[in-house]
Amino acid sequence: MPRRLSQPGARSRCAAAALTGLLLGARAAAAQPSATPPPPPPEPSPLATEPAQAERELGGRVGLASGGRVTPGGLRIDGHYLYQLSEVDWFEGAASFTYGGGGPACFRDRADVLVCDHGLLAGVAAGFDATVRRRLGGQAGFWPYARVGLGLRLVRFADDDVSGLAVPLVVGAGVRARVGRGVAIAAEATGEAGLAYLSRGLGPEPQLGLVVAVGVEFRLR
Repeated sequence: MPRRLSQPGARSRCAAAALTGLLLGARAAAAQPSATPPPPPPEPSPLATEPAQAERELGGRVGLASGGRVTPGGLRIDGHYLYQLSEVDWFEGAASFTYGGGGPACFRDRADVLVCDHGLLAGVAAGFDATVRRRLGGQAGFWPYARVGLGLRLVRFADDDVSGLAVPLVVGAGVRARVGRGVAIAAEATGEAGLAYLSRGLGPEPQLGLVVAVGVEFRLR
């Protein structure tokens, strides 16, 4: 009888010892470093680490300028230079050329005053703009902007032998999207309003135009 009573106690002690060994082994295995380290994080995309716009850029635009009366209109081509002024502001200096068609459109009214009424896409102009472009929110690589400044134009209507100098206020708005390393595309609409001082006795005349254009901009290293 004593031997039979001692067997359950021995079995309990053996089970407890086995369980303790398993727990100690599990703790030791958990304390050891993993044989296979976790994979490294993926490398960030070059576009993700590149700033939305560089400190200095060169660009060009092509579009359509709408004029009328004594404001030249037609195909508009420009080249522009951007220089960063602050976190959200860039100076933009642009040289532009506008080429339109049309024929003679100046005549003298009953009071013998010379009047010109050219079409929306008539005349020729060449000039410079100095504006400040401001970034308006947006996300990395894509954001809207606005710009404002002054322009200086030489205007010419050859069929009427009318030429002069125009000084417009330039106000524009657009969107810009980065498409590659150091390359972005942009689309914008620009309004121009000011005065032109014209030949043939016309004197000061209002200038009012609208330009819609698309372009590309490149980062300068």
